Amino acid sequence: MKDVQTYCNDILTGKIPAGLHTVNTVKRYQIDLLREDLEFRIEEVERVIDFASKLKHTQGKHAGKPFILEPWQKFIVANIYGFYWKETGKRRFNTVYLEMARKNGKTALAALFALFGMFEEPGAEILLAANSKDQAKIAFGAVREFTKSLDPDAKYLKRLRADVTFPHANSFIKVLAADSDKLDGYNCSCGIVDEYHSAPDSSVRDVIRSSQGMRENPLLITITTAGFDKNLPCYELRTVATEIAAQVKTDDTFFGLVYSMDETDDWKDPANWIKSNPNLDVTVLSNYIKTQVTQAVNSPSDEVGIKTKNLNIWCDSAMTWIADQYILQATQKANIADFKGELSFCGVDLASNVDLTAVSYLFVKGEKYYFRTDYYVPTETVNKGGVHADIDLYREWVRRGFLKVTSGNVTDYDCITRDILAANTLNEVERIYYDKFNSLSFVVQATDQGLNLIPYSQAIGNFNVPTKEFERLMLGGQVIIDDNPINRYCLRNVELRTDFNGNTKPMKSSEKKKIDGVIAMLQALAAYLDYSANGGGGNVF
Repeated sequence: MKDVQTYCNDILTGKIPAGLHTVNTVKRYQIDLLREDLEFRIEEVERVIDFASKLKHTQGKHAGKPFILEPWQKFIVANIYGFYWKETGKRRFNTVYLEMARKNGKTALAALFALFGMFEEPGAEILLAANSKDQAKIAFGAVREFTKSLDPDAKYLKRLRADVTFPHANSFIKVLAADSDKLDGYNCSCGIVDEYHSAPDSSVRDVIRSSQGMRENPLLITITTAGFDKNLPCYELRTVATEIAAQVKTDDTFFGLVYSMDETDDWKDPANWIKSNPNLDVTVLSNYIKTQVTQAVNSPSDEVGIKTKNLNIWCDSAMTWIADQYILQATQKANIADFKGELSFCGVDLASNVDLTAVSYLFVKGEKYYFRTDYYVPTETVNKGGVHADIDLYREWVRRGFLKVTSGNVTDYDCITRDILAANTLNEVERIYYDKFNSLSFVVQATDQGLNLIPYSQAIGNFNVPTKEFERLMLGGQVIIDDNPINRYCLRNVELRTDFNGNTKPMKSSEKKKIDGVIAMLQALAAYLDYSANGGGGNVF
């Protein structure tokens, strides 16, 4: 355990360069050690570390040598196997997400978890899942090779084409593939999902999770590199992991560790490579990465593949507007009631009848800009789903109270107007900026109620000032955004469009994604900037 503590200290002091997500996970571990409702069982951690040393590598320069865990690997083991609930005696974490660049010993680590799980309890069922049969064979190869060092004569362990069995304890390791026609009927104690980034859906992972209901200490481990498509389920799971580590979300059963550079890091700088390659110069050499980076610089067509696999950078978006670290840092609770009596400014991005509507309120106190954004969707959209790619997200947001459902099959402007009027009672809504498109019914209702509505064009020149000002405020730590996952979802979907005059405006990273909350925030900011520039006067845009 001394190695683990030294590793934590080195991460937190900067002796070992680390990205924000890694630092947040280490901080969480240090805090958890002090919790009174948890106990840390050193002996359980040492069991796994000792077991690893009995396994021997069979390939490369480490062939024939025991699997001695590096400090970062011991840190992972300490988290997964060390924490137990005092009240129940059960293991704390049952869900794990691990992400790192290629060639960092990810497959060997997965094989360790599988083999240890097979011996951990009688009747253990270990499922090693992959996206295809070919990929499954690769993932299973390390398991088979490690068993040879445990039982070279196969007296106790039976090695089959896609299974390893331990008949003495009625336990087994079995490979599953997404393209297999047999995925059900298991009572899984430990499931390991390899290279989840390319999974088109969550079906295999869902099968494993649903089969663990009868287990006392179930464990589902997802271990992967970065991918090319943020619309696939892996990136959503990654997002949950990083937000839990940042204490934006709370889930005491979920352990996530992402080894990656920060979005502001220079990927060509060798000093940053260890952030996504924790096993640098152990299983992956600096010279190899240098060669790959040089290739990416000289051949732009290779850049995305090299950045994704060798540096663990998700690359499906052409340009990220606000780096994730600033989004997480800006996220706090922001209730309208907390600003009672304060002047507010409002932006409204109306849906095209059946989709998201966003209403954002801005309060400025001192040098801080507080955004509280409400989201609305018609009942029929949530019930039927239709062609909405993120309908499962919508339903989850509704369940958790972040997305308001209005009656009927189209946007209910009465409901939105009532909420704005309620906000106006607490805090005077000085002005409301809205887009004319699809707005006639809303404008009539809201104006009749005495609200100050001002049309605000969606033209790129119109959005240039608030977009650049919002970015400046975010990077300067002056923005507070309400702790609503839809805000973070919208911000992460933004790419910037720039015209030949240098004007910029947020655009969707894909047609399926939504940025309504961002547009509403920028409209609210434009209302404030307009008001301030004219000393409370008219529209300057």
